[in-house]
Parts: sequence; C-alpha cells; structure tokens
Amino acid sequence: MLSVSVIRREGVDLCEGQVLARCCIGDVCADIPVDAGVQPGRYSLEEAEKDPHLSKCMYILSKQRETGIKRIEVCRSRDAGRCTKKLAEYVVGKYGGPVLLIGFNRSVASVLFSLSDGLVADVEGRLMPYEFIDISNPYQWLAQARVVVVAPGALHHVDLAELVKKAKELGKPVVIYGALSTLYKDLGVEYFCPYGLRIGSKHI
Repeated sequence: MLSVSVIRREGVDLCEGQVLARCCIGDVCADIPVDAGVQPGRYSLEEAEKDPHLSKCMYILSKQRETGIKRIEVCRSRDAGRCTKKLAEYVVGKYGGPVLLIGFNRSVASVLFSLSDGLVADVEGRLMPYEFIDISNPYQWLAQARVVVVAPGALHHVDLAELVKKAKELGKPVVIYGALSTLYKDLGVEYFCPYGLRIGSKHI
C-alpha cells in the first residue's frame, strides 16, 4: 500500500498549486510535492500507478529503495530562507546567468532573479515580473541560458532525462535542488540540498 499524508502547504520544494506529502511504502518514506487535489489516505499500488499524480511518488520511492535510503525529509521551514539564499548564490556565483528555472517557486524565483536574469518554465503562463515559458517544451530555450535549475515540484511535469540530455548537448549544466535531488545524480546533474535529511543504509 502507498500511504499519503499532507504535511505542508508551502515551502521551497513546491511549485504553485502543490502541497508537500509524506509518501510511504512500508518503511520507505519521502516528502514529495504533489498536486493540491491529491487526497490523503492509503492507495493500492495498482491504483497509485494509474494515477498521474501518485505515479511519480511510486517512481521516487522505487528509486529511493534502490539507493538504500529509507527516509527523505525536506528542510524545516526555518531553514528554507537560508537554503534559497545559498542556492541562488551558488548557482549565480558558479555559472552566472541567464538562468532557466524549471518550475515556479515564488521565493526561489525572487532570490534567484535578484542576482541574475532568466526565464521560468511552468505549467501555466503567469504575469510579470517574471518571463514564463511553457514547461512542456523548455528545450528551445536552453541555448539562451547559462545554467538550468530544476525545482523538485517540476519533476511531475518535465522529462528530466530528456532535459538533461539536451542540456548536455549544448554544454549547459543542470542543478536540481531539494532533498529529492540526490536520487537523480545518476543522470549527471548537480544536486543541491544543504538542510534536507536523508537516512538509510548509507548516508549521502
């Protein structure tokens, strides 16, 4: 069974229209951004696999089990501001801009784009002060960016392997932030999470 409980309605890991859910299969648990319409409860694995919002949870928990990590928790709310500042300083300090941000988180965008210009790829077009593009096809904008930053909440909406492949072809680094980011290091991305918690047979 997949158990889902909503634990937070704001945070740097989330994109607009999402909540943070603690998803567990047995003793393997992770804090995962899900659509705000997802109902807490227990779901059969077959039911969860067929649900477009829960299937990503299943995928993440499967990758987590493979890496031997039993629990992934996002940072505490009081650490979120420091995390956002560190992320922006790291990305812009190392790569400069423009930055292509995949997935809109208001606090991350606010700090990141105070240091650099760039674009946001999101599910819905939004108003200024940011320039938004459709997340279903961010690839055409890769050439304009010096670096690509991926929000955990965007993992539901973008084919990360394809994004990384196309970015590498253009020589663009990809940075994923948040506690879940370590699960994707096999793609050759940089992962950034100074305050999240990962507990398992090996500490990462």
